[in-house]
Amino acid sequence: MDMKVFLLLGLIGLVSCDLPFKRTCSRDPEDPNTRLQPTECTNYKNIEYIYKLYGDLEGITNTLNTDSNKQKQNLSQLMEDFRKMKEDISETNKTQSNVIATLKNKVSYLEAQNQILSENFNQIERRLDESQNQLMENKGKLQKLEAKTEAAFNDTKELLRLYKSELSNLNTTARNLLLRLEAQLTAEVEKIKNTDKALEAKLTEQANKFLNVEDQLGKVKAAVNTWQKVAFSASITEGANIFTGPSRSILSSTLVFNNVFTNIGNAYNSQTGIFTAPVKGVYQFTFMTFGYNSYTSGAILVKNGIYQVSTWEFKGPDYSDTASNTVILQLNQNDTVNMILWQGGKIHAGVFSGFLLFTVS
Repeated sequence: MDMKVFLLLGLIGLVSCDLPFKRTCSRDPEDPNTRLQPTECTNYKNIEYIYKLYGDLEGITNTLNTDSNKQKQNLSQLMEDFRKMKEDISETNKTQSNVIATLKNKVSYLEAQNQILSENFNQIERRLDESQNQLMENKGKLQKLEAKTEAAFNDTKELLRLYKSELSNLNTTARNLLLRLEAQLTAEVEKIKNTDKALEAKLTEQANKFLNVEDQLGKVKAAVNTWQKVAFSASITEGANIFTGPSRSILSSTLVFNNVFTNIGNAYNSQTGIFTAPVKGVYQFTFMTFGYNSYTSGAILVKNGIYQVSTWEFKGPDYSDTASNTVILQLNQNDTVNMILWQGGKIHAGVFSGFLLFTVS
């Protein structure tokens, strides 16, 4: 086909220019049998025909070129699609190879698991056989146990029958004992009735004695109320290297023993350090002071603010000094007793105690 196109193009090249002139030729003889020799006129017609064919061929050529370009583009697209398909096929082959390798590994793993399961099933079957044998053995033991249980049940029924018979005998014995007890109680009641008068006489005597005891108890209570219980004991303790004092006057202010051990009757006031006699009576008081050799120490016991007894320690070579004293005083109700320091004295600790010996009228 390409060869024909080239030949036509060659012919067209010969007549590619416009005809130099147009000739007016006479018409060909109407008789087809009359054929003249070729003339310029007939050659012109041939050339004109060829020129027409050239135009047609040029259109066909353009069409063929357009189709050829389209075919080339389609072929290029097909080649590109083929290349992509080839790449996809290659990638798919790789993926399938990996999948196949994975599947092979899984198949190998499943085969191994299948082997393990087969062994486990064999073990389970053996255990089931052993369990079945044990079950049969236990069934035999259970049948023997049922037989023993039935025998024991029969023995129990027999014992129950015997117990019922014994219980009936016991009920009969209990009724007989109840009758005897009722008879004895009746006799005892009669005996009590006979001794009731004697008991009434004794009760009257006991009542008289009780009245006498009650009168004596009233007198004892009155005496106890008159003789009150009074006792106290308290200490005064400062912290490390801290002292109470010194006094700036001959008779200093009251020492307050604020750590109370005992305060029966509440006659001692731990806030003021003063003891107030609740009743008239004879009281005993004891006190102790403790100090160091660097200070003069000691204390004075006063009654209603009047000096009674005291302790005194001078400075000396010893490390510490302790002094104590005791006195018995007769106090009227509301008399006061307390402790004071000597002038210039200091103490580190001390104890003050007192109690009622007896009351006086």
